[in-house]
Amino acid sequence: MTAQSSFAPKFADQVLDTIREHHMVAPGHSVLIGVSGGPDSMALAQVLTGLKKDLGIHIGLAHLNHMLRGSHALADEAFVREFAREHNLDLVVETKNVADLAKNQRLCVEEAGRNARYNFFTRVAGEKGFHRIALGHHRDDNIEQVLMNLVRGTGPRGLRGIQPVRQEKFIRPLIRMPRADILAFLDEIKQDYRVDESNEDTSYLRNRIRHCLIPFLEKEFNPDIKAGLSRMSGIIGLEDAFLDRIAQTALDKATTKREKGQIELSIPAINKLDRALGARVIRAALLLVKQDLKRISNTHIRDILYFAGKKGESGKSLDLPGQIRVYRQRDLLRIKKEETALRTLGRHLKTRRYQNGKPDENPGN
Repeated sequence: MTAQSSFAPKFADQVLDTIREHHMVAPGHSVLIGVSGGPDSMALAQVLTGLKKDLGIHIGLAHLNHMLRGSHALADEAFVREFAREHNLDLVVETKNVADLAKNQRLCVEEAGRNARYNFFTRVAGEKGFHRIALGHHRDDNIEQVLMNLVRGTGPRGLRGIQPVRQEKFIRPLIRMPRADILAFLDEIKQDYRVDESNEDTSYLRNRIRHCLIPFLEKEFNPDIKAGLSRMSGIIGLEDAFLDRIAQTALDKATTKREKGQIELSIPAINKLDRALGARVIRAALLLVKQDLKRISNTHIRDILYFAGKKGESGKSLDLPGQIRVYRQRDLLRIKKEETALRTLGRHLKTRRYQNGKPDENPGN
């Protein structure tokens, strides 16, 4: 089915196909669009405005001023306010001092800004009753993310890149669209946008990949490298999702008890699994308990598997980032998010850390 949008029908049709293929929205849904004022978010806002009748959805906008670019950030906010007024769209605007957040949370500015945006969008969606949160990530963003993960060292999950749908809430209708097509679409419909000059700063890894690595790969190795990497991430994404479903089934079978903040697993059931599947099961269990996998590395997963497989470890525990402690009691492995600092708890327990299968006997570390 083609879009009824009166402008840029080819672009609108491609976006509509992506939305329908990934079941991003359903008739009656309200969709909150994160809008920065840049080309990607403006294209997203325009195309969803044009498609809302086709999809049977209501849309609104949200803009977070990061206070990082002085008068330019204020101009971005004013630009988004004017767009919302012209199109009669509901808009929520908030200001966060991301530089202070980064300092207080000991994060880089990019990560602090990302956390602030996602927290803001999630809160607004909950307060205003939006079913989905639409973000403007596109094909080139996905390629850059795949290469960022690759140069850092990653597994299949990192090579999946940016997923079209995450947590059944965040949707990315432009994920198949190249940056060049987005700019051509904006030019065709005469839509202005704001330019963030920090996107040219090659002190940031993403910008070095965008402006240095990708052009080098295109020139020296494959002029169509973007399409190839996009295809690869799509294939890996499908296969990784399939393996995750198998791991979830294995996790359900291995689980002996589950409640908020902790899960108990049968050690014999875990040890019977192929090591690759066992790693996925442990990762899935950690995600249930911790709610995210930040600072959880492949080494942590390997250490838990070693801890579960080593005899004579009953009554001991293993510490992970995010106040996660893994306890072993005979044939049970309990993963728990502690409310008390692990160093304090360690005074009363025989704790142990493993690094590549070698135990560290210093308790409470």
